[in-house]
Amino acid sequence: MLVLALGLVGLLVGPLLGIVVDRAVERERLVLSHRCQQCSADLGALSVVPVLHWFQKCSADPEHRNWRYPLVDVATAATFSLAAWRFGTGWMLLPYLGFFAVMVVLSVIDIETHLLVNILTYPAFAVGLFAVLTMSGPQGYEAGIWPALIGALVFGGAILLAFVVYPPGMGLGDAKLAPTLGLFLGWLTTSPLLAARLALYALIAGLLGAGLVGLGLRGLKVLGAKAEIPMGPGLVVGTILVVALSDQVIAL
Repeated sequence: MLVLALGLVGLLVGPLLGIVVDRAVERERLVLSHRCQQCSADLGALSVVPVLHWFQKCSADPEHRNWRYPLVDVATAATFSLAAWRFGTGWMLLPYLGFFAVMVVLSVIDIETHLLVNILTYPAFAVGLFAVLTMSGPQGYEAGIWPALIGALVFGGAILLAFVVYPPGMGLGDAKLAPTLGLFLGWLTTSPLLAARLALYALIAGLLGAGLVGLGLRGLKVLGAKAEIPMGPGLVVGTILVVALSDQVIAL
């Protein structure tokens, strides 16, 4: 029931995340309305009605379909359901719901613009670190603090090294995002060694995921045949999968 309930919550939250996607790159004021992906025309308050807004067309450009709306809504519903399945009603559910929501926003922005904007990546790490430091103690989970930091160091260091060695293959935005991914991976265990393992598994899954995301986007003609594949969504998908299956991965 919790998995289903949070899936429905994800469908409700999805349109609100879409507003952030619309305006984060230009750092514009958030208003309760989507904009047309093609011409940036304001689509009005009805454009944030869950599911129904998938079928809304822009009056200025009626032939254009906004693929982003169902992508954001379905991705949010899926990740919220995964969080419910992984954490149940445990105290970690709330911070990971927030983490997944931000990752959906960043992934969609990266697909559209090939940017992982500082206005989201830096606060995501800061808020995540604050959650690790302040929530672990009251929950009797102090032993999870160091593994979280180790995860951030391992994942962030690996992506930063890849960026330094081969900048065309890994962007600076990916290097800024990676410590947040590693932080939430490492927080799943009380062992620094297991935190490093989770980060490495997620890195491998993320690189594979980036290829699959790229193929999928090209198949849907979101990306051109020669367009550069954004790495951020792949890293996010790999991380979310490892978070969801972390108990099984740790048991290996």
